[in-house]
Amino acid sequence: MKTDDLIALLARQPDALPRARPRRDLGAAAVVGLGAAFALMAVTLGPRPDLSSALSAPLFWQKAGALGLLVALAVWAAHRAGLPGRALAPLERARWLVPAWLTVATLATLLAAPAGERLALFQSPTILVCLLGVPALSIVPAIALICALRRAAPTEPARAARAVGWAAGATGAFAYAFHCQADQPAYVLLWYGLAITLTVALTRAIATRWLRW
Repeated sequence: MKTDDLIALLARQPDALPRARPRRDLGAAAVVGLGAAFALMAVTLGPRPDLSSALSAPLFWQKAGALGLLVALAVWAAHRAGLPGRALAPLERARWLVPAWLTVATLATLLAAPAGERLALFQSPTILVCLLGVPALSIVPAIALICALRRAAPTEPARAARAVGWAAGATGAFAYAFHCQADQPAYVLLWYGLAITLTVALTRAIATRWLRW
């Protein structure tokens, strides 16, 4: 078949072409990644033993709410990164509201705490578990999101990989939050933030070449 004939055939039958649906694909990947992260957390680490009482504690919901919001904003940023020619939207930058919120909460708790107890707000026996657990729980979400973005048309692979890292890291942190008993905003801001940053850096380093056309 000649090229002109093929073009004419495709023009007459556009429905025969596979259509990429970035929003649907990213949404499905986000759900799969979140489910996998929670399943892996439950099997390897287990839910926190005081989960039933933690569900009625404001500090727990502050932590879970901040991380859940970060997941939603980061997945939206990943969706935008998969659309060619799209500039950064205000909603993409809005993910920085989450660390800003935690910073304000941290300052409030530090001011309210006695001077001798402030350092303890940043400490927990499970710091190393956090720094290793969050990136580990982010692996499946990252893979799922990368596969979804490869079906889209990211024109800036580094930006797309960074967005995937944010979304995967936030997802892993959100799942890990249901294992971790440290709910103080100072701890979440410092150690969860460091774990997510590590995930973003690793994902960008590894995934950028996979997201090139």
